[in-house]
Amino acid sequence: MNLVSFKARTSMFKKLLISFVAIITALIFVLSSMLYYNYTSSSIEMLKEMKTDILSKTSYSAVYMDTLSKKFCQSLSLNNSIIAFANSNNEDILNISKAIQTLSALAIPNTYIQSAYVYNRKIDTIIATPSNTFYSSSDFYDREIIQMLNLPQNSKTPILYPIPRRIANPEGSNTEYVNVYTYILFDTSDNRQNFNSAIVLNVDADWLRMTISSIDNKMSGDGNELLVVDKSGVIVSHSSPDMFMQQIADQGYFQKAISTKASSGTFFDHLDHKKVVVSYVSSENLGWIFLSITPYETVFSSVQRNGTITIGFCLMILLLGLFFAFLASVKLYRPIGALTKGIKQKLNQESKPENHMDEVSFLASAFNGMFDKTVILEQMKRDSTPLLKNSFLKQVLSGQVLLPSNSIAVANKELNIHLDFTNHLFMYLLKIDFYKEFTDKHNEKDRSLYKYAIANITKEITSEHFRNEVVDTASDHFVVLADLSGKPSNPEVLYSTFYTIAHKIQHQVKQYLNISLSGTLGYVIESSLEIKNIYEDTLNLSMYRIKYGHFSILTPEILQNIDSSSFYFPSAKEKQLIDLLKLGKGESAKEAYKEIITAIERSSYDNIITSTIYLFFTIYNALNHIVDGKRSKLNSISIDFLSKVNSLETLEEIEQTIFSLIDEIIVLKSDVKSRKRNEIVESVIELISENYSDKNLSLNSCAEVLSLSSVYLGKLFKNSTGKSVAEYITAVRMEKIKQYLEQSSMPINEILEKCGMEKSNYFYTSFKKYFGISLTEYRLNAVKIKDEYVP
Repeated sequence: MNLVSFKARTSMFKKLLISFVAIITALIFVLSSMLYYNYTSSSIEMLKEMKTDILSKTSYSAVYMDTLSKKFCQSLSLNNSIIAFANSNNEDILNISKAIQTLSALAIPNTYIQSAYVYNRKIDTIIATPSNTFYSSSDFYDREIIQMLNLPQNSKTPILYPIPRRIANPEGSNTEYVNVYTYILFDTSDNRQNFNSAIVLNVDADWLRMTISSIDNKMSGDGNELLVVDKSGVIVSHSSPDMFMQQIADQGYFQKAISTKASSGTFFDHLDHKKVVVSYVSSENLGWIFLSITPYETVFSSVQRNGTITIGFCLMILLLGLFFAFLASVKLYRPIGALTKGIKQKLNQESKPENHMDEVSFLASAFNGMFDKTVILEQMKRDSTPLLKNSFLKQVLSGQVLLPSNSIAVANKELNIHLDFTNHLFMYLLKIDFYKEFTDKHNEKDRSLYKYAIANITKEITSEHFRNEVVDTASDHFVVLADLSGKPSNPEVLYSTFYTIAHKIQHQVKQYLNISLSGTLGYVIESSLEIKNIYEDTLNLSMYRIKYGHFSILTPEILQNIDSSSFYFPSAKEKQLIDLLKLGKGESAKEAYKEIITAIERSSYDNIITSTIYLFFTIYNALNHIVDGKRSKLNSISIDFLSKVNSLETLEEIEQTIFSLIDEIIVLKSDVKSRKRNEIVESVIELISENYSDKNLSLNSCAEVLSLSSVYLGKLFKNSTGKSVAEYITAVRMEKIKQYLEQSSMPINEILEKCGMEKSNYFYTSFKKYFGISLTEYRLNAVKIKDEYVP
């Protein structure tokens, strides 16, 4: 039995085996996952409860220490010896000695007390334990507490609240510094700056640390940390004394603990790139947060060990399950295999089904498989033949397929090509006019449908005379190859026939699709080796649509009208065009452009298009000299022109676009001139308003200031305002005189001096002409009106 039949025979067996294996594996995976999850969850809950309990006990110890310390301070404040020292007004040695003995006697039994001070501010004396002596504030070894008591900031020092500090020991002690919690009790609570005495208690921080360590001895070691932090992030107790008063406010686990609203909890975090379990308890009495940090590996090592054991056990069960699944599959498959074996032996090798067919669908696939494949292949061939044929013919045109060859006959038959490449062929080309508009108007799918319709119309009309193929060679044009077998070879008759064909195609496409086509009649192809060169020549010939316009039919005869002599660009006309634009003569500039085009239109296509682009860039480079101060607008016009120039197909379109550019330049130039005139007039008006009191103010003086011709300035001002400069100066001065006459009682000579005029007959005549009454009458009227309004 061969491999194929064996695979077919065992397909049902595989399904049975895979089903059993999948079910057993899924059950084992689900059950083991549930067990592992439950064990992990219970371990986490136990850890949370244990850590919370330890931290709660730690919090209780700290609160207990705080309570003892407060009670001790209060008991000192009620002791007669201490009161006598604290309230004394002079240094009484007996009084001080008795107070020291009392303080020492009270402090020694309390092991949590590191030291205690009583400060009498009036006599500047401090008694302290364990040194059991007295000091002045200037020679006391604990300088920090002196500053806390005497500086103005002591008003903010909390009363009977543990302040973590590192203080200096008195001389002769074993250690230089010691960590303490300092409690301060002033003799007054309303104004601490005016206190007379204060009690200071320093609680040994190691006492709280050792107490916490004894509570947490089960979890100590293996990287576990238990620390106490105040709300500002300062460590007030740690398993390591060196961490006392270290800042951890920037640590992520502290931020999480302080930001939560719950008074206790547990979460996972990362510390030094290692996963840790963080538990916390907040103390409302002290404002401290008690934190326990345990490495994840330490906590869950037993969980991971049990997980490994579980996985091993599951693998063992899985192997046993696989063995029994194999036995069950063999037993169940045996009757099915015997039933199908006889049918398979009667099928020949070609009728055998797919390798992955099971026995249930074997018979159906054996009869229907090949039929279905045949239908699919035929459908694929019909659908892909047009695309394959077009691709093959494009390769023929581009010279990528060598002709003739033995594969040509095969390709002709398979692709249904209606050409014999051993015969003479004729090539002509159809180009879609207004292609930019065509692409903007239709999406890619619609363009494909329109081009398919154009190709069908072209093939149908050409088929009335010749066997042909239409090749979609580019996005904007088609190439038609016609077989000339048995047709007249007279060039005139041949070109006349194809001219008629192209003309008919143009009109039918225009009528039914509303699309304009330009045709280019190429050349006769006598050998298949000429196809590539003739295609390139025909494509170059089609470029002369730029001269003959849309809906034209081009023939090789037009090349006879091209001047093949040396090409010279009319530079004189170019300079004339630029000069006319500078002068703002749009129509004359357009005529100059037409003369340039007339001079180059008989040249080759390359010369025409190169000259047109060169002319535009010449205009563009001269724009800054043609129009000043409009750089952004000029750039906008240029960009708009460049976006259009690539889609221009004929000289007529280029002319319309150039004329639009000229019109925009002329309008822009006119706007600039108008703006400059307005600026000059505004400058003159401002000059007159500021210098009307100057008797020498005149048209000539204004022209001199503005560096302009007085004749030009006078004409420009007159055209813009309707008044001459002299008339405008007189009007401004008359209005100022009127203002002085109505609002002041200055003499007329002084008013005229301020307004830049002289007292003369000319002034009186000008005044009466401007206001309609004489100066005397005007002033009398002004006085009369002013008197009437005086209350």
